Amino acid sequence: MRLKWMSLLAALVLSSHTLAADETNQPLVMMDENLWVTFYDVPSRRFRDIRNAFVRQNFDTAAHDLVTSASYLKVEANRALPALAERLHDVSARMMWIAENVDHPSVTLADFDSLFGRAHWLLAQHYLDMARRSRDVQQYRNEGLYLWATTHHLERAVLWSNARIDRKLHKTLEGLRDLASRLQDVELAAKANKERPLVQAERTLRELGKQIDRPIVLPAQ
Repeated sequence: MRLKWMSLLAALVLSSHTLAADETNQPLVMMDENLWVTFYDVPSRRFRDIRNAFVRQNFDTAAHDLVTSASYLKVEANRALPALAERLHDVSARMMWIAENVDHPSVTLADFDSLFGRAHWLLAQHYLDMARRSRDVQQYRNEGLYLWATTHHLERAVLWSNARIDRKLHKTLEGLRDLASRLQDVELAAKANKERPLVQAERTLRELGKQIDRPIVLPAQ
């Protein structure tokens, strides 16, 4: 398992270097050459595991997964906008500190909830920016993948902030996922973009920022 995570991080590093130079409709992250990884879900799974391990006082597991998550955020920071990169590095550094001090009495569940909520919030903005970049070079499949990731992290940011996902927000998020799926279909992408999915995503981002009281770093478009 540890070898697989190292392969994943190596693939992420590779993707971060190749995106700007060669925007192609290839898998964004691959592991073991033929296994596709849903890259956006990596922190979500780790964050849940970390919290559960901490509750069980399995501190070694929690620390290991925190280090893995911190490494993932560093990779994403390296291809993020400068303002987002700075904050992603801050979150990564905080994860590393908690990993080193996870069994200290001063570390509480509230620390994890706040930190993970912030990580998701920054990743949502980062992936929305990546979706914009992909759209601007007419790589609509990647635009759809990044929009799906944006939606995923918006949803998780709300949940880790202990806020409610009401019926209206649920409908909005499902609508964005539908648009993200259509963008990945070469025959549907142009029509999907006419509905301005990234504008809808940005509007949702800004509305949620007010709801959960989190600052927005991503420039308006």
